[in-house]
Amino acid sequence: QKYNNIFVASDLSKLGKLRLKKNDLLENIYTSIKNVTNKPSTIFVPTGSLSHCNSSKIFDLKDSPSEDMGAFSEYIRKKKNSIRSLHPLWSVSGNGKNAKSLENVSKHAYGIESPWSKMLDLDTLQINIGKHPSRAVTLIHHIETIFGVPYRYNKQFLNKIKINNKIIISDFYMSVFFKNIGIQKKIRLNEHFFEKLKKKKRLNYIKNKFGLEIWSFRMRDFYSVAIQEMKLNIFNYLEKEPKFDLLKKY
Repeated sequence: QKYNNIFVASDLSKLGKLRLKKNDLLENIYTSIKNVTNKPSTIFVPTGSLSHCNSSKIFDLKDSPSEDMGAFSEYIRKKKNSIRSLHPLWSVSGNGKNAKSLENVSKHAYGIESPWSKMLDLDTLQINIGKHPSRAVTLIHHIETIFGVPYRYNKQFLNKIKINNKIIISDFYMSVFFKNIGIQKKIRLNEHFFEKLKKKKRLNYIKNKFGLEIWSFRMRDFYSVAIQEMKLNIFNYLEKEPKFDLLKKY
């Protein structure tokens, strides 16, 4: 109850056994979170749409759906008074007092003044429902970006966007992997970071009678652990150090 800013990543498939209409289930989850958080509270969710990458599709800030982000993300995106950050590839939507922080964000999906930066400033608690946080913690890409890892670069994307019934072409940015240098993500992705969090007693976990698992952690705690690990080994997110020689490019 000491938190009033919550980021939710979810996979609700384990709740399919409940005899509830989909919208009633989503409303119950929303109400439950609101009831146990400090007031006034804000709920943030991922609403990315990566199919707009290198595409001629028009991104409509209001109506373009999120993709593979789960039913709860779509529920929040479409809820009255929700605000969505302007980025055709990786947006975040929010509902509540601090949702307005998403109205003015960086054109870089993960950089300074991106939604991830702003949620850190707000001391946001991340809740993962039915999805292990090692598989759903986009915050790691914000950390990679500001840390300047050598296996990613900032790529420009030109996208058609629709705002206030006007269609314009604008530039957006996202850090992506270099190609052809043998980059391999850790097979267990971010589990090593969360093992550190667990040892520090900074990772909460419950499992209900339906088999639904829920984790929660402060974004600032994950940030602190990941930064320390990156300091020790800048390739910490990868299975092994890429075999590339930047001097060969010059």
